[in-house]
Amino acid sequence: MQSHRARRLAVATVGAVLMLAGGVAAKPSHCRKDCKQEIRDCLALVPKNEDCAGTRAEKRACRKMHAAERATCHNFVKLCKQQEPGTSGICLPSSTTTTRPPATTTTTTSATTTTTLVGGSGPVTDLHYASNNNFDSSGNYVPGHVGFNLADVSSVRELAFLPSGVRALVWLGLCNGADSTFIGAVQPFIGNPKVFGFYLMDEPDPTGQRVPLCPAASLMAESDWIHAHVPGAKTFIVMLNVNTTSTAPTYANTYNPGNSHIDLYGLDPYPCRTEVGGCDYSMIIVAVAAAEAAGIPRDSIVPVYQAFGGGGWSDDGGGQYTLPTASQERRILATWGPLVPNPVFDYAYSWGTQNSDQALEGSTALQAVFSAHNATSAGP
Repeated sequence: MQSHRARRLAVATVGAVLMLAGGVAAKPSHCRKDCKQEIRDCLALVPKNEDCAGTRAEKRACRKMHAAERATCHNFVKLCKQQEPGTSGICLPSSTTTTRPPATTTTTTSATTTTTLVGGSGPVTDLHYASNNNFDSSGNYVPGHVGFNLADVSSVRELAFLPSGVRALVWLGLCNGADSTFIGAVQPFIGNPKVFGFYLMDEPDPTGQRVPLCPAASLMAESDWIHAHVPGAKTFIVMLNVNTTSTAPTYANTYNPGNSHIDLYGLDPYPCRTEVGGCDYSMIIVAVAAAEAAGIPRDSIVPVYQAFGGGGWSDDGGGQYTLPTASQERRILATWGPLVPNPVFDYAYSWGTQNSDQALEGSTALQAVFSAHNATSAGP
């Protein structure tokens, strides 16, 4: 266990789903037409009620969750109409929505061309990261047998254990700017070709209300120093939802490329929880919307997949996080796919257990899901 990664887990919940797109505004009178395809695509992700299994109470909770998900889909039109004058916004572009059966396709928009795996396979990228407990007592990189190729590294010594084809995301966990401690921590990695980038902080707080204060200016100084002294290295943080409730997650006035110069931003809405009787996948959709509203471009977002549950982790809805089943994990991947189709890397949290919980290292079922995902996901 790496205690520096013991996290306060933040989740988003059901809420507004509206993607920001500069220069294009959905007029209120056109909202129903503009959102028609998006509603249809959203509803396609909601399972049928007859798929609900278990006891009568479990089936009832499952059907209730599905109803809430369908209501969220239909709310696209209402939310479109509620946009303030001057706000640029459209529904989630249907051009990024995947279809079945599984295949490879090229999607072209007015600005970019991306390659995605269709069929609910999830985001497409060359790099896959799973944090915690990456090395066994003999120094072997354990997640590699499941196809993870971006290692959780905390020391230069661990770089020597990385097999060919595996790169390192170096954990720092520092937010005092480019001081002597920070420079001393980064310098040993300069010039090593195995280094992909640096994990500056996990869920830093620019307000100082939940964890020690971490000003955006401090992260900017760190990111700028790395960019100047470790050419090509990426800087990365996982975002913290700073709202008091996860019913309306926000990353506003926290960190974005403009005020921090950080390259990549992880979003970690964990949808599988006891109080929802399964998984509320719309948490993922609304987290992406909130990040874009805060000024984080979609191509800077790193999807963080829930791969833990139980133990001492409690969520903010009065329940506990639950380890996803294989089918639930596949749907988590499928939900992320059209939202962030081509991230620089994706992130499974967590390979190792930390708080008497269950995680990837102990679940052969989830390892099989990620093995298939990692094997078939090849970046553009």
